Amino acid sequence: MKFLHIADLHLGKQVADFSMLEDQRFILREILSMIDFRHPDAVVVAGDLYDKPVPPADAVTLLDWFITELSEREIPLLIISGNHDSPERLEFGSGIFEQKGIYFAGRFQGAPKKVTLSAKEDPSDQADFYLLPFIRPANVRPFYPDEEIKSYDDAMRCVIRSLSLSEEYPSVLIAHQFVTAGGVSPERSDSEILSLGGTDNVDVSNFLPFQYVALGHIHRPQRLTRESVRYAGSPLKYSFSEAAYAKSAVFVTLRGMEEPEIELLPLTPLHDMRRIKGPLENLIREETVRAADPEDYLHVTLTDTEPVSDPMFRLRQVYPNIMRLEYEGNSSENIDSPEEEEVEHKTPPRLFADFYRQMMGKDLSEEDKALVLSLMDEVWAGERTQAAQAAQDDAEENGKGEDEA
Repeated sequence: MKFLHIADLHLGKQVADFSMLEDQRFILREILSMIDFRHPDAVVVAGDLYDKPVPPADAVTLLDWFITELSEREIPLLIISGNHDSPERLEFGSGIFEQKGIYFAGRFQGAPKKVTLSAKEDPSDQADFYLLPFIRPANVRPFYPDEEIKSYDDAMRCVIRSLSLSEEYPSVLIAHQFVTAGGVSPERSDSEILSLGGTDNVDVSNFLPFQYVALGHIHRPQRLTRESVRYAGSPLKYSFSEAAYAKSAVFVTLRGMEEPEIELLPLTPLHDMRRIKGPLENLIREETVRAADPEDYLHVTLTDTEPVSDPMFRLRQVYPNIMRLEYEGNSSENIDSPEEEEVEHKTPPRLFADFYRQMMGKDLSEEDKALVLSLMDEVWAGERTQAAQAAQDDAEENGKGEDEA
């Protein structure tokens, strides 16, 4: 039996105010092309279909389209809810969906939902799939009142221990948890939201009885202790901490009770997520721009030592999808905004000098300070002239009105 393992779609996600919906539709089409070429017996989605519990309408429409496409291909689809999903919303209409081979497990109801599937080429080639949505200790305690469940690991161990797995057919677990190996965490990225202190971790030893464990929650594709316990990762990059990652879907071929065969199928996005660095003039040169796709999502770091006039405007003339701009050694994430009380007690030249220091990592020279003061005087003089002219015009208009009266 063969199946495709994906996870963490996060439909409806925005990154730096850029909607990722077009990119998500593109990558789902690519996944459908994989399916058409590989002809798996099932598709597994290990949670976080949406980015928010109440997703935008466009995200719901996109998932509806993807599910419909798979249904028309008559390929079983196995879906669990992740920590970003609303379990109740995701389960809506699940009874009707099952008649079409679409299986949802949104809410935890005491045990993983078991779905037994057969290979198309050989119906005797079967596998049991266990659909376990994202669980917390509070979800599990009501079903096991006699068990002491204090942690996420306690909850998972209790649930897995209650199962009676086949000794004849392979068993596949679909789960969405933060899984560690002997306390060692998987490699993470900035786009994941995890509990502080690792309190939500589940140890990989819980999953030893399964022939394959299809995990979601961590966005970097990776294995844990063995090839058959694996995070598929997100199909797209959702933060610049993932810029160097290769994205993929996992194609799994079960081989009875033996270790399955694993193949990572690379995914190519509509827009890659890249970092570029250098002086402004070098970055906007034609040969530099054409070295890669200029429409990629970019994190730009400028290394200019002198002030640059309107760098974002100039960069976006050639790189329309810049998500972040910073100067070397001065991350925009770490720039502190002055308190309102501080602003009230600082002169405009002092405020500008503070801003310059934060952006450039050095103080204004005496020559630059003089230039700033000169420019401010020009601006203020112009504003005073305009204000005086406006007041004179108003006075003349009022005088004219009194004469007419």
